[in-house]
Amino acid sequence: MAGIFVFGSDPERASEMIACLHASGLRATVVTTGGQDAQAYRGIDCDEVVHVQGGNSLPEAYAGDIARLLEERQARAFVVCGDATGRDVAARVAGLLDAPMLSDVSDVCFDDAGLSAQRLAYGGAVVRRERVEGFAVLGIAPGAWTPLDAVDADASVVVVEGAPDARMELVEVRPLEKTGVDLTKAERLVCAGMAFSTREELDAAYRLADALGAEVGCSRGLAEDHHWFADYIGLSGVQVAPKLYVGLGISGQVQHTVGIRGAQVVVAVNKDPAAPLLGMCDYGVVGDLFDVSDALVEALGR
Repeated sequence: MAGIFVFGSDPERASEMIACLHASGLRATVVTTGGQDAQAYRGIDCDEVVHVQGGNSLPEAYAGDIARLLEERQARAFVVCGDATGRDVAARVAGLLDAPMLSDVSDVCFDDAGLSAQRLAYGGAVVRRERVEGFAVLGIAPGAWTPLDAVDADASVVVVEGAPDARMELVEVRPLEKTGVDLTKAERLVCAGMAFSTREELDAAYRLADALGAEVGCSRGLAEDHHWFADYIGLSGVQVAPKLYVGLGISGQVQHTVGIRGAQVVVAVNKDPAAPLLGMCDYGVVGDLFDVSDALVEALGR
């Protein structure tokens, strides 16, 4: 039975992939592997959940099993979330099937002969549409789609025996010492840019975030150069889709703006009237970010 198969490293990521397909009126089958709880995926609005059972907890160890499953089912496409786990699984499956693979896909349209996908190119400077005839492996950018709302779904679980690659094993797990929230889930974001010269000045961003009920993010320089944040928003960082994004002292270079393509309302505050972000925002204020943020906090009555 031909169809589209989806892999997610967790139910929420899988739901993002399903949301992308549902936007085109398509349905899919979810694939899980040993180490995952297949029952946790039953609430996703999918045709069924196929659980490849085995004694290995590493999803990438099941690439051969997934490839065989896709061949047996004559799959039209294999769609993964483009996080670290998904990229690994996707690359292995594409290699085993000698299939084309498209990464950083933000939108896809299927027809009888194949598919066309929209993806970023040249460091996010342009959006390119590519055409693939026949089967393909697709990596959807994490955070590009909002997970589907919970539905009264009860997908059936089909268990198949796998033969995971015995050369791969999980040797050790070390917790990642990371503070903060998942910015991809934030509905409101205040983003700090390189206009902040000291860590103490970030208080202005946090005060505005408190007034808005928002989370605080940053551009790449504050995370990689100053090490003030664990994550940053941008092409090579986190891609977000908040209802409200407020950029404080953000110039708006393409590497950053690619990360906020999904934002519904963009507000920019910058003293430079030529800042690129002011040219693409919904609301822009030219002025000192500290004066403007204080005025916004006062206006919000916080």
